[in-house]
Amino acid sequence: MLAIQELLPGAEQRFCMRHLYANFRKKFGGKKLKNLMWRAAVSTYPQAWERKMRNIKEANLEAYKYLIAIPPRFWSRSRFTSQAICDTLVNNMSEAFNSVIIDARTKPIVSMLEDIKIYLMKRWAKNRKKVKAFKGSICPRITTRLREESALTKNWIPSWSGEKIFEVKHISLIGEKYKVNIDTHQCTCRKWMLSGIPCCHALAAMRFLNLNAEEFIPHWFRTCTYEETYHSIIYPVNGQLLWERTSYNDVQPPSKGDYLGGQRKRGDWNSGN
Repeated sequence: MLAIQELLPGAEQRFCMRHLYANFRKKFGGKKLKNLMWRAAVSTYPQAWERKMRNIKEANLEAYKYLIAIPPRFWSRSRFTSQAICDTLVNNMSEAFNSVIIDARTKPIVSMLEDIKIYLMKRWAKNRKKVKAFKGSICPRITTRLREESALTKNWIPSWSGEKIFEVKHISLIGEKYKVNIDTHQCTCRKWMLSGIPCCHALAAMRFLNLNAEEFIPHWFRTCTYEETYHSIIYPVNGQLLWERTSYNDVQPPSKGDYLGGQRKRGDWNSGN
């Protein structure tokens, strides 16, 4: 973590909640604490996170002390910035790729790279075919999330302040009220800023003004961007039988004896000699 901060000072770092909870449950088991921890993680603004942490404190003081020691900017949406436009809490993407190359990792480096290249070549071709089945200008998963948020607008009442600024409150829950600015793509619940997808509060305001919500979806969630991403082709490579012969000697790996002979003993490194 410190190395990343030093080399990439502008990069936002996050911890995987699945791994965090795996460590958490070793000391604090039970479904109640699990649910409270995840509710704190998915909270999108600081006050909601603080309420969930107080609930954890009431349930188990030691569990609260354990979690409060981990800076929430690494594991709770309430402290994520809008820089990445991504609200994911787990590293499933890298874990999925890692599971694909698990056999390739045991091979020599050239064979490993060949296996990874074949996988990527086939995956890109598959995605180019898949995008042709997309309907509409927005990618299917984003369309689903937008539809889910839209279904929640029935619970929210927008009050127009002026221009494209609204105060949106819940129809029954006292205190559930947020400020929405459609022009700046902001809602004080912060869901819109974190994910790039308008939240139910923003959608309620858009309906009041008869605005098309799809026009507020960022370009990286659009079908044309997905298609452009996989437009390039990873070209196949001939096998060794078709390689051209050269006048140079083949490159050979160093022998085991040469490698060991060039190494100093561990004591030499420690003594500084």
